[in-house]
Amino acid sequence: MAWLAVLLLSGCASTVVTDVTAFRQPGWQNDAPRTYSFEHSAGQAAQLDRQTYEVWLAQALSGAGFQQVPEKQARYRISMDYDAAPGIVRVAETVYPDYGPWGPYWGPGYYRPWGPWGPWGPWGPGYWPPQTVVRDVPVTFSSLRVYFRDAATGKRVYQVTAQNQTENGSLPATMPYLIRSAFTDFPADSGRPRRVKLEVDKNVK
Repeated sequence: MAWLAVLLLSGCASTVVTDVTAFRQPGWQNDAPRTYSFEHSAGQAAQLDRQTYEVWLAQALSGAGFQQVPEKQARYRISMDYDAAPGIVRVAETVYPDYGPWGPYWGPGYYRPWGPWGPWGPWGPGYWPPQTVVRDVPVTFSSLRVYFRDAATGKRVYQVTAQNQTENGSLPATMPYLIRSAFTDFPADSGRPRRVKLEVDKNVK
């Protein structure tokens, strides 16, 4: 269970926050030709969700200067895997209660001397000190991993992992942000974690 002072959740925030980490083979450069084909098993190829995610991934790769070609013409073989799991995070929020003139422990039938400030005390009507409220929030932890393998040598030359957590989320809803975050500032420095913030697309449900 994670403790968070501030939690950016897609259900209630204007941004989606994703943690991204990439690794690359020493000496690998993102030089031309940037051609690729997708690599997957026969069973994976039949998965409709994977087919959709590969279309989205192909769009991100195109934006990074890559071209999808037949397998025999590809310099790289690119594969992906992903998962999502439910979880709970504990969120601390600051609230400003308004109990009215009677306060939190008494009502109109409860007598007390008001003192020099009147019935509301020194803070004025409707003001009470802020309070911290802690609540457990159900979230979805989502993860995407993309691997680049050199077709000629079979060696993996680049890999990137993108992870985030969303309230009332799902993997299909989160996947566009995971993919876009993974290829923001591509290729990333090896082994340097970074946080990517993307605006929520109001047209995507």
